Amino acid sequence: MEGRDSVMQSKYVIIFFLVLSFFRFVLVKWVEKTSIAFLSLIEGLTFKGTTEDNIATFDQLSKHWWEPNGPMILLHRLNKLRVPMVVEGLIKVGKLDRKERYKTDSLKGFNILDVGCGGGIYTEALAKLHANVVGIDPARHLIEVAKAHAQAQSDIKDRCMYYEQSLEEHWQSAVGKYDVVVLSETIEHVEDKSALLQHVAEVLKPGGSIFISTWNKTNYAWLLAVVVLENVLKRLPKGSHEYDKFISPEKTEAMLEAYGCRTIEQRPFYLKFWESEWIWVPFNGFTYALHAVKG
Repeated sequence: MEGRDSVMQSKYVIIFFLVLSFFRFVLVKWVEKTSIAFLSLIEGLTFKGTTEDNIATFDQLSKHWWEPNGPMILLHRLNKLRVPMVVEGLIKVGKLDRKERYKTDSLKGFNILDVGCGGGIYTEALAKLHANVVGIDPARHLIEVAKAHAQAQSDIKDRCMYYEQSLEEHWQSAVGKYDVVVLSETIEHVEDKSALLQHVAEVLKPGGSIFISTWNKTNYAWLLAVVVLENVLKRLPKGSHEYDKFISPEKTEAMLEAYGCRTIEQRPFYLKFWESEWIWVPFNGFTYALHAVKG
């Protein structure tokens, strides 16, 4: 009983300090941001973008994709969580020895598919651990950026392959090909999530792993992603997220289960947006990462 009380107290302490940090940030920035928030909100928060609109939006950001403190800063910072989760997840399912955890070539020999790879931020991070990574994305300019950036680095250029494709276009020639599939900040932009996850399951080898990170379907997630990050702070492309396309972890798990993939871990995380830092947290209202294994 004491252990449970201790865990609850730790949870509330973390929440308290996050809230405290947030209000400190708000007090400092209030005057500066009030006018921006007002103007942004009256522009409207219910932008409904088609798949083509989303592709065009991200295409326009292609030239800034590899600026560490530019428009894609949140994707660069997210590598701090999502790359170690892949390594730790493969250790948990016995595909990787614990002694490989901190090695610079810990993913050597693994074939990985990065769905919705954008300009290759996540793809390259996995390749730097010596995985063979294929990145696919329907945004042409982003694939061009990804290819050019990888080719300029002799240590990874032979382990990064990019294709201007959707998963629907890619899967037929890749059934049972991959040890790992990653979908990071991708599923929330897709209309038919069930078909997407079916194709993911089909391109995986038996015993292969899926790693997903996305927004939960909650009002808190909408407030942070759409109101704060898109319309107030301009940290995400305006109109790139819709509440209707967000998906709860329970629904994601159920879809994966339907295609023979069992979820073994689900971890919530949160953006301290006033510091552009992602952290693991004990509450599940905003974003989550999920690891499932194909049976």
